Amino acid sequence: MNAAGVIPRASLVVRAFNGPREVDGGHPVLAVVADLGAEHRARTEAQRIVSDPCRDDHAIAAALRALHDHDVTRSRLAEQIDVWATGQFGESGARLLHTERLGQLVDRLAALWAWSRLLAEDDDPAARDPAKLVLHRLGELCIGYDDLVTDLLSGRRRLPVYQALTGHDVAA
Repeated sequence: MNAAGVIPRASLVVRAFNGPREVDGGHPVLAVVADLGAEHRARTEAQRIVSDPCRDDHAIAAALRALHDHDVTRSRLAEQIDVWATGQFGESGARLLHTERLGQLVDRLAALWAWSRLLAEDDDPAARDPAKLVLHRLGELCIGYDDLVTDLLSGRRRLPVYQALTGHDVAA
């Protein structure tokens, strides 16, 4: 089975962050990825407000509440990706274990994508170097993601087993 049919490559994931209309094929993960991109985009806007020393306390408080809401939604979306990945790959016999769940990795891709978009839209010349650095990091993470896809499909690497946490599982 080819990789695109099983799990989308990084280029398709990054395109999906722009919205579901950016990708064809209806892969079950890509709709979730599009929502994750929207959450990260909104989260970076809220983070910008929180970091602005000229904002008043009411605006900062509202942005902090928004950050919390976006983080909760991001967590749920990453969990949906993990549920899909568990159904797709199950418990593999591969000896090499990847260090994070697929949802966590896609969430990190979305975070870098959102920051790169925000910095790219900034007209301040001081934003150019940070924008280049974020794009470089995004590119490297895309390479790592694609390497993981290759390793998963070849049976060389496995993902951590996903289990939903309940109130009883969480350490007090």
